[in-house]
Amino acid sequence: MIKCVFFDRDGVLIKNYGYLNNISKLKWLNGAINSIKILNKKKIRVIVVTNQSGVARGFFTEQELKKFHSDMNYILEKKKAIIDTFFYCPFHPNGKIKKYKKNSNLRKPGNGMLLKAMKKFKLHPSECAMIGDQKSDYLSAKKTKIYFEYKKNYALDIQINNVLKKFNDK
Repeated sequence: MIKCVFFDRDGVLIKNYGYLNNISKLKWLNGAINSIKILNKKKIRVIVVTNQSGVARGFFTEQELKKFHSDMNYILEKKKAIIDTFFYCPFHPNGKIKKYKKNSNLRKPGNGMLLKAMKKFKLHPSECAMIGDQKSDYLSAKKTKIYFEYKKNYALDIQINNVLKKFNDK
């Protein structure tokens, strides 16, 4: 039984503009909002796990990032959908901001964000799936023994329904 779907953010749920932190430029990808609605209706947790080196690089602050995520959920709430929580990694070894300039297992391909989320919500790997668009997403899921699919080149809600079917057929 699936209890949680992890999503990478940029390139999976929203258009990847690189270091996006301006809500007016937010563009949801085809089927993303409906995917979240489908999971919400089935009481399946929706968690975003996202590398956000823009914090370490000085493009935006952690507070600005949190506001962006809050604004994303505000938009979703108007459409009767919600992301349960966001886990993000602000660190990068080449960061300009000293506080964030470091290696971290939170940063994918590390699996720190997944482990934190699973601990917080008492999830077992067999109850989770992840959709991402980068090799780092795949490696993070693999380390955690979570079912993974790369984002397909069609609407995300179709892919989510296929993932749910695979879990139901197990």
